[in-house]
Amino acid sequence: MLRRGRYIVAPPRPIEDVGALELSPDALAAFDCPIGLPNAYATKAGLRSFRAALRAFGAGRFDRFYDFAGSPAEIAIERPFYPLRGLKGTSRDHLRTALGDVAFAPRACDRQAGAGPIFWLVGPRQVGRSAACVWREILTPKLEELALWPFDGTLAELIGAGRPVVAEMYPAFLLRTLSVAVARKSDGEARAACGRAILHRVGAHPGLELGAVRALLRGGFGRSRAGEDPFDATTACIALARLVLDGAVPEAPDGARAVEGWILGLAPS
Repeated sequence: MLRRGRYIVAPPRPIEDVGALELSPDALAAFDCPIGLPNAYATKAGLRSFRAALRAFGAGRFDRFYDFAGSPAEIAIERPFYPLRGLKGTSRDHLRTALGDVAFAPRACDRQAGAGPIFWLVGPRQVGRSAACVWREILTPKLEELALWPFDGTLAELIGAGRPVVAEMYPAFLLRTLSVAVARKSDGEARAACGRAILHRVGAHPGLELGAVRALLRGGFGRSRAGEDPFDATTACIALARLVLDGAVPEAPDGARAVEGWILGLAPS
């Protein structure tokens, strides 16, 4: 929350019903999932922009886009997410055979960040389930009310222009902008060490009020692995607020502004 020129960082809380999430007109909402499509997929699917894709998905030719394919026979350009479940015998080759080269085609920002493929739904680096949820439940129903970064303009142009701004973030990259790192995110002690380093780095920033989260940062959000997501959410929020305050958010390259999108905090190579 921005109050009198300072960002007030509040403790994170889970959202039980993402479809009911309300964004204020001055909000900057960053989601840890892809917001954009690989150019290769969009070209093959006949989609000229990410906004056009969001309007198309879930209706007409793409009416089953969000129905994850349960078998190789169900995979199609119009139904690319696979597999519904990671059953024995499930193979990446199933997706590659059905979709061709676009099955695992990365976006430019994915290539630079080492992110996982959008349509493959199993494994520790899968991002498709969260992407499908955010696209369907949050972006599409409110599409005309939202400003999508970087598709609708630069961050400086969009913030404060009267619409909630939605963007993609990758917590690890935002954390790096603070010049700190977490040795092992699953370890509470490592999270606590990182939290203390963050407080040392930006705890006195005149534009940040961290009083409500200082104890959480120092304590690593608890000792269990359940602290990973709250740690990611809080540290990413702090890093992003600091970048915005300092006018230091790297902007997306021109080639990413129609279809692919970009990741907040990632400087184009």
